[in-house]
Amino acid sequence: MDHLEFNKHTSNTYNEELEDIRNMLLNMGGMVEKQVQKAIQSLLQGNAKLAKKVIKKDLGINAMEVKIDEECTQIIAKRQPAASDLRLIIAVIKSITDLERIGDEAEKIAKSALYLITEEYSGEYFVEFEKLGNLVIKNLTMALNALARLDAEEALKVAKNDDLVDSEFEKLNNEIITYMSANPVELQKAVRLSWSSKALEKIGDHTKNICEYVIYLVKGKDVRHIDIETIKEEYF
Repeated sequence: MDHLEFNKHTSNTYNEELEDIRNMLLNMGGMVEKQVQKAIQSLLQGNAKLAKKVIKKDLGINAMEVKIDEECTQIIAKRQPAASDLRLIIAVIKSITDLERIGDEAEKIAKSALYLITEEYSGEYFVEFEKLGNLVIKNLTMALNALARLDAEEALKVAKNDDLVDSEFEKLNNEIITYMSANPVELQKAVRLSWSSKALEKIGDHTKNICEYVIYLVKGKDVRHIDIETIKEEYF
């Protein structure tokens, strides 16, 4: 992510302030993306050391959200930005909230990984979990690129892909529930895998939210709670 730009202003200090929150947003997005990748990897590979790193790193993501939020608040108070600048700052504030929550979901996966490692889980449905994880990571990467480039078309495409994430999650979760019924001794382990799958589905939801902020920023329309086809027909 390296294309997000703000309007240029006669005040160099203002430009620097906007550039600072731009850089912090892109940095936070990259950090969160790696967190998700590593959390999934720790679970699939039974890597306790990696899982612990993900859990520890979440504190840094939380701190980054607070710092960016404070910077944005100060800019609004001092500069009273108008029009596109204000929309962009609002989009940044909303995006960092969803990024922080994605980080929380990655932490949940890492904690489940530690539990499954301790309990020596057999790895049932890991193939299906990996498939869902790859889909979620792909969408997240595309969403962050759309945010960086202010690409509303790409954002709309990713938002539409969330239906596939939901479908894959429902399929996997139903299989896990069936497995629980047939293997009660594995109940707690399967529950942890189900929680991790749900965490991936929630990451998909937060990814979709980021896409909606991109569309809001570029098109100037709040498209939350509007179905994808309606958004495409009315605003593209």
